[in-house]
Amino acid sequence: MPNPVFVLDKLLPRGRFCVYQSRPGFDLIRVKQTHSAIVLNEKNCNELEADGMIGASSTPMAILTADCLPILLLGEKEHAFVHAGWRGLHNEILKNELIKKIDPFYAFIGPHISVLHYEVQPDFKENFDQSEAFIEREGKLFFNLSVVAQAQLKASYPGISIEESGLCTYSNENFHSYRRNKTTERNWNVYIP
Repeated sequence: MPNPVFVLDKLLPRGRFCVYQSRPGFDLIRVKQTHSAIVLNEKNCNELEADGMIGASSTPMAILTADCLPILLLGEKEHAFVHAGWRGLHNEILKNELIKKIDPFYAFIGPHISVLHYEVQPDFKENFDQSEAFIEREGKLFFNLSVVAQAQLKASYPGISIEESGLCTYSNENFHSYRRNKTTERNWNVYIP
């Protein structure tokens, strides 16, 4: 099997955040993502339904995305890795009790669809009260996932340092994007402690 294409390698305060176009050829921990607000401990999460995991082991963790936010949170001793789409943010996955216990001081938001390409219908506004998360352009409404995620992180973890990749999965063809072409392929976002 050929090595998967590597599209991002970001050095973090602790470890690395990497994105591959397909599953990398090493052992990793992952959950079966369901667009929920469920977070599990890494010791009992492999292939169970959830959208986040926490732990302290050196085994890499993977979150799969096609436009949603992959968010890594670092605490003093543990880390959390989260898949946050609009449903997860609406249900406040970033405020999950397990994540709160690691007391995150740093968050990295990986590649995701940008506000320029995430068109929503007007009734979608009912899901979020942050007016700054929406922009109107040429009679259409667009939603900014990152604005909501950053607001939740700042409200839940005062003083947290937040960094964002600045890469859009829709406009950058190195990444898979469901909204661009309805692909079933996913970006393998991997945290290597």
